[in-house]
Amino acid sequence: MKKIVIAFLLFGISIPLFSNTLDQEVDKYWGAKRKIVVIQKKEFTKSDKIDFIFFGGMIPNNPFYNSFPVGLRTDWFMNESLSFGLFGSYNFNSDTGAINLLEELDAPTKFMEQVNWNVGLSASYSIIYGKSAMSKTTLSYFDLYTTVFLGAYGTEYYEGESVVNTSTSIRFGGGLGLGMRFFLTKNISFRVEGRQNFFMRTSTSDGGRGGVQKPFEISLGIGWLF
Repeated sequence: MKKIVIAFLLFGISIPLFSNTLDQEVDKYWGAKRKIVVIQKKEFTKSDKIDFIFFGGMIPNNPFYNSFPVGLRTDWFMNESLSFGLFGSYNFNSDTGAINLLEELDAPTKFMEQVNWNVGLSASYSIIYGKSAMSKTTLSYFDLYTTVFLGAYGTEYYEGESVVNTSTSIRFGGGLGLGMRFFLTKNISFRVEGRQNFFMRTSTSDGGRGGVQKPFEISLGIGWLF
């Protein structure tokens, strides 16, 4: 009789253990079958908004001039990825001293043109929107984008091989850019951008110069989205 009672007790104890194991196996099986993808809403939306940006930067690849462009850009976002904009900048320029050195050495050279201002149209496309954890409690949101642009360049150049007579010209060109936008709040962002410009240099009266000038601009900016 005791053996029968002990057998029933062991059987009763084993039922819930077996049931829990079975439930876990069933959950694992159907969990693998039912994969639920959760897409979170964007914390910062741009669609049908205008971004107003103040920026400043430098053009490091002109050996004859130190150039520091300062300007404004405005972008209208047609959707979360695509935007169209206007931009304009003025360059604060100074001579590096290379021109006078070459004159003293009587070295022939083709001077690069000094860009005084730049205005134009642009189109940008956001290729990556993401977030990263700065700490256990803070998330940083960013937006990586590419841009193409067309514009006019107000330039100043030396006539022939002389460093005395200068002339001004308006050149037309464009270029490509890549930038990163960091969202500080829902309205304010900080951005880093690089732009490779291209325009044809002015052909002087003696048939010299010409060719393509390729100023590369690096800039930092603060944007207001509204």
